[in-house]
Amino acid sequence: MPQDRDVQVGARRDPFAPLLENPLAAMLRDPTSPGSATAAVPTGGAPLPVTRYADGRERINLGTGNYLGLAGDPRVVAAAAEALRRYGTSTSGSRVLNGTTALHLSLEEELADYYGTEAAVLTSSGVNANVGLLSTICGPGDVLLVDGHVHASLHAAAAASRGTAIRFRHNDLNSLVQRLKPVDPRAGVVVVVDGVYSMTGELAPLAELADICATTGARLVVDEAHGLGVLGKTGRGAAEASGVLDRVDAVTIALSKSLASIGGAIMTSRAAADGIRASAMPYVFSAANDPPSVAAALAALRILRDEPERVAQLQDNCALLRRVLTENGAAPIPGDGAVIAVPTGADEVTGRAWRRAFEAGVYTNAVAYPAVPRGRGVLRLTLMATHTAEQLRRAGEIIARSVQAAR
Repeated sequence: MPQDRDVQVGARRDPFAPLLENPLAAMLRDPTSPGSATAAVPTGGAPLPVTRYADGRERINLGTGNYLGLAGDPRVVAAAAEALRRYGTSTSGSRVLNGTTALHLSLEEELADYYGTEAAVLTSSGVNANVGLLSTICGPGDVLLVDGHVHASLHAAAAASRGTAIRFRHNDLNSLVQRLKPVDPRAGVVVVVDGVYSMTGELAPLAELADICATTGARLVVDEAHGLGVLGKTGRGAAEASGVLDRVDAVTIALSKSLASIGGAIMTSRAAADGIRASAMPYVFSAANDPPSVAAALAALRILRDEPERVAQLQDNCALLRRVLTENGAAPIPGDGAVIAVPTGADEVTGRAWRRAFEAGVYTNAVAYPAVPRGRGVLRLTLMATHTAEQLRRAGEIIARSVQAAR
């Protein structure tokens, strides 16, 4: 019997093969290799405008989601430290058991108030905010119409729904309408988009999408991970900037960007929030956010509300860097967010451009396939409100020279 079992096992395909043979894995194991489009360079300090990296050098940091510069703010650090002393390092339980503290309730209440919704639901990550929402809406026969370029978590979350997930072409309203036409008029429909697309910085046409949803009876879900703290007069994101925040049925965010923490949240109606709390796997079966991260997000949210000039400064910084890049022959993809994508093309060009900029003192994110289509790589730049004009001018010139030299 043991011998027969060995033969059978040896004849089987290895189900771990997709992991073991992944060509990107080797690249990530060696982030210092020439031309690698790395996503794994260790830092030696907080993600500040000038960050110290593990090689001991300081570089202008254009590769972090710390949009408002609050990850190192003394007020945010102090709030996290106080929560650590009071509550410890972990809740050691899910929200439906022992994992709720006064901090969790306060952050949910203040997020709902900030967005003008009836309720907010905290999750342990931005990914889980999307999974928690989309996996619990729709029934058999219902449809989720998902922009083809939304964050991967939204695609995975839509696939987890009991409804049918259908993609429409990126920012193509005609494609959306065409996908809607054959849908049973009795079926529930949800349109799912990013407010700001994370790889390119493009904005969704939210005003037009809201109109389509209104005329067809569809619900509208917007992921504002990269819009929160960046767009709109008060920093509530692309939906606020487009004037349609009150027409969106649910907003999801990541706390790891402008709110200088870790986790996510869903802002929606009280009834929908109650349903999420009762049925969403990431909420019911996952340990609650640790108290220090909740306290950090709460402190950052209060600073955002008290200091809206940070949003204005960030928007000014984005306009400045876009102008510098364009003037130096590296015009970025059009957009209005704090994600600025400079086209590079082929993966090897993207890797070389990243390496040149890194060695010259600027950290960026190199984005290649499969995060973007083949041959459409970019250097992805993300800004902070606390970058100085001089830092951005210098970084823009270095990036432009690096891209031109890499080609």
